[in-house]
Amino acid sequence: MESAPTRTERFDRLFAAHFDEVRAYAWRRDPATADDVAAESFLVAWRRLDDVPADPLPWLIGVARNVRLNALRSERRRAALDARLARTAAQEAVEPEHWVSEDVGAALAALSERDREVVLLAAWEGLDTAGIARALGCSRANASLRLFRARKRLAALLDDPAPAPIGGASDAC
Repeated sequence: MESAPTRTERFDRLFAAHFDEVRAYAWRRDPATADDVAAESFLVAWRRLDDVPADPLPWLIGVARNVRLNALRSERRRAALDARLARTAAQEAVEPEHWVSEDVGAALAALSERDREVVLLAAWEGLDTAGIARALGCSRANASLRLFRARKRLAALLDDPAPAPIGGASDAC
């Protein structure tokens, strides 16, 4: 009498027989995610090993399809959330106080996140270049240069010919 194969043996046979086919299915749709989709598909197969039909390939392809579609939906949601958070952060960055004029708010919103951060560290937080350097984790010279360039870009957006010092920041050593 031959004993029934163990759960692990059944899975090992399923994996050996169909992994390449499931991975090929995923690869033809998106080579960058093929390994992840195949691995996740066989994780589902392991968890639901008792549900695997006698002809497992169509079932495994269906699992791989669902895994891939779930990943795509998740990525779309994450991208939409990132975009929404970026819009919210930009609005909050330029609208935290009623004393920001509409022109300045628009100019700040038009700056890159990097430029806006260095300008606001100087203007709103009152940090000098040494403080900005500590907050950004860069050298004082780099902070000074970033602040100078950001002020110049802000001034250009405001149609001001020369960038004036903003806030309490000092470029003095």
